Formats: sequence, C-alpha cells, structure tokens
Amino acid sequence: MKIAATMVLAAGRGERMQPLTNVLPKPALPLIHRPVIASAIQLAVTTHSQQVVVNTWYMAQVMERALTEVDSDTPIAVSRETELMDTAGGIALARERDLLGDRGPVMIVNGDCLLNLDLNPLFERMTRSNDLISLALLPHLDPRRWSHVVLDQNEMVSCIRKPGSPLPGEVPFLYTGVMLVAREALNNLAALPGAIPECLWEPALAEQRLGGAVVSGHWREIGTPPDYLEAVLGRLDGNGAVHPSADVHPSTSIGSALIGRGARIAEGAVVGEAIVAEGATVGRGARVLRSVLLGDVAAEPGEVVVDEFRASRP
Repeated sequence: MKIAATMVLAAGRGERMQPLTNVLPKPALPLIHRPVIASAIQLAVTTHSQQVVVNTWYMAQVMERALTEVDSDTPIAVSRETELMDTAGGIALARERDLLGDRGPVMIVNGDCLLNLDLNPLFERMTRSNDLISLALLPHLDPRRWSHVVLDQNEMVSCIRKPGSPLPGEVPFLYTGVMLVAREALNNLAALPGAIPECLWEPALAEQRLGGAVVSGHWREIGTPPDYLEAVLGRLDGNGAVHPSADVHPSTSIGSALIGRGARIAEGAVVGEAIVAEGATVGRGARVLRSVLLGDVAAEPGEVVVDEFRASRP
C-alpha cells in the first residue's frame, strides 16, 4: 500500500509537560542530538510515505526550527495554523491546503511519542477491510494509566474505555498514536476546530467502520517532565552527551546526562541523570541530579538541585 502522506501532529501546547513547554513545544524537546518528533518522522520514512506534513501552532517558529534538525530523505511540509485547530481540525486544514494528496489513505502520527513499530498489520487491515479508520494497537501495558481499546472478533473497535481496570473477559489494547484514515473519512472531515475522537473515531464507530490492527514493536509516551527525563536517560544508557554548542568546563563531572544546545557548565560542577539545555547554566561547584534545566534558568554556584524541573523562556 502506498501512503500519499503522513501527518505528524505537533501543534498543541503540551500542558502536561509544563514548565518545560514554556521553553520548547513538547515534540521539539531535545532527545540526544535530535528532537522528540524525529521518532514519528522516521516512522513515516520507513513506511515510504511520499510526503511528511507537520502542523504547528504553539511556538510555531521554534517547532519549525526543530524540524531542521531531523534527518529525512522524505520532504517535510509545514502546515502552520493561525488559530489552534485541534487534532482533527489540523488534519482537515492540511487537506484544504493540498498537502495530503488526493487518493489513498493518510497516516496520522502523534508527534510526542517514541515509536519503533512494524506497521504491516495496519496496512494489511486497511487494504482488506472497509474501515474508515484503522488504529495501530499494542497489547496494553497499563490500562489503569491510559485509555484502552476493546476489539470484537472481527477486529472492529467495540468501545474505547477511559483508564481503569478492564471488565471481566476484556482484552485491552493500547492506542499507539498511529492510525490510517481512509480518503472517504478525510474528505468528510470539516475544516473546523475539533478533536480526533469526536470528529473521526465516533462517526466511524457509529458506522461500525472503526477497526484495529495489533502491531509489534516499541511505544513510549513522553507526556510529563518525569517521562521525558526517563526517556532521555534510557537513550543515554549510562553515558553522557554534549551538544557542540555547549560550554563545559574541563573539570566538570558529567554522568548519565544530556548537556544540550547553549548550556554552560562551570568549574567543579556535577551533573548526573539530568538534562541541561537551551542556554541553562550550572554554576561553579553546583550539583544537578535527576533534574531538567531548560532555558533562562540556573543552578547557582554551590547549589544542589535534585528532582527538580526548572524552565523559563529566554
């Protein structure tokens, strides 16, 4: 199956990620030497999408700058919104701008997750089914933390439940933030602000044309500052990473830490299991542990910063 376009959603405020999103949109947060959104774009590249479209609104210029840090052989088009269109409205606006092609399904991917998925079962389902929407699902990791999808014997979605314990006999599945939208559903989508569940899923469910395909691979949400820190530490695997633009004194002790763009680390400082980026500073002899410092913030000389998330826009 050929995908005319993949749209990566990156326009929202990311309120659960505050205060870090006071400095950067969530998909633009640094993940070693590339932004979080690079994972979604790479997934699109592996599916041979002819074009990648990214919508922007919140701190649009900053988000678009982050896209220049993503290595991609596939063209990336930007659909900047002058007002927040929400998830479904953003898709419809990109369609109105002729960014999503004119035939075949479109893949939609959340821009704030880490994804490494084999999507062949999703494409096969869309090819053989009458779905308006096909959701990429994984066996659920924790139904009490995230909403869960329930399928019937034909892999049609019977319901989507809020976080909580599954009912007796229920097999819960996790929505990975990846779906295929048939051209019929895309063309029927109103170019007005609106969310995906109400504007896409509910109409498809009412027609019994909301399907699910169980895929394999890795999914990780980056929803809150602790999630983000944990994801970066997982990628570092015990090592340190220093951006070329960072100014790090030779006497600094860097453990498992990301020292990002514009960071300044003074003499005798200790940084471990932490992220310091976007111009944040660590003063002489300061210790920063299990924390994130972004933007116009500092650990003062001699200060000990533990389990904190500090961020301020420069």
